[in-house]
Amino acid sequence: MKKIIAFATCLLMVFSLFSCNGEKNISVVVREQGSGTREAFDKVVTDGTHFLQEKDSAGKTVYNTTNTATQLTSTGTVLSQVASDENAIGYISLGSVNDTINVVNVDGVAPSAETVLSGAYKIQRPFVVMTKKGITLTARTADFMNYLKSNASSQHSETAGCIFLEDPAKRANEGAEAIAVTTFTKQATLPSGEKIVIRGSTSMEKFINEAAKGYADAYGVKAEDIFDIQLEGSSVGRKAVEDDTHGNVIGLSSAAVKQDNIDSFNVCLDAVAVIVNKNNDKITNLTIGQLYDIFTGKITKFSEIG
Repeated sequence: MKKIIAFATCLLMVFSLFSCNGEKNISVVVREQGSGTREAFDKVVTDGTHFLQEKDSAGKTVYNTTNTATQLTSTGTVLSQVASDENAIGYISLGSVNDTINVVNVDGVAPSAETVLSGAYKIQRPFVVMTKKGITLTARTADFMNYLKSNASSQHSETAGCIFLEDPAKRANEGAEAIAVTTFTKQATLPSGEKIVIRGSTSMEKFINEAAKGYADAYGVKAEDIFDIQLEGSSVGRKAVEDDTHGNVIGLSSAAVKQDNIDSFNVCLDAVAVIVNKNNDKITNLTIGQLYDIFTGKITKFSEIG
């Protein structure tokens, strides 16, 4: 019995020493409310009873994320924050992952094209292109939309690190008419019109910049001469489309869009990758439940993860 007590005392001393050494709390980094990336993450991460984002009995959106979380407004700022803080954890588009951070497996599955298409990696979402329903698009905007809906988008999706959708049924919202992949036919000259205005998801930045350049190259012009691209979040993209009065606005959302006043199609799929600091080599896999506990503040230190 004395040996058992001595051993237990020793363990307690080690634990106390570890605590006194000042292990810092986890720095939870999230996107702003209204971000498509946050919506995709929050609507999957659950403890089995509640999700990080859900509706209350009155239909009001409730966010269960800890109020100590740092909210940032772009993919790039989340990436930079996690890369600079050894105690940080966050999430970004898989296509934006680089070697400045580490990617964490979720439920033992690494995010990849294969695991997203198979459904094995659960935290995923579509990249959505939107226009205002019922409006007549300018000739140039309509031509670019034809380009985005064509197989030309395949190469831009690959370059951007997202997964091009070839299945016509998956390119449309569930229950809606399928949207086939077409072949883009360049017109004799660049269609006339004012600049194409593009607003929306920062996660889609690589894709849309590649697509804009590809389209401009096809007509022998510079992308900056025919596009006005400013990306500030999915909710901004939806609002810009709703407010379009000229027929030259294209919105981007990194979460599914089902609105009566918006036409949309899913151009590709993307994983939401969970990331930690490059020096954090102890956290390589987390369950959905552990993510819920971390992002709600139930788990405050990495050492508390079983």
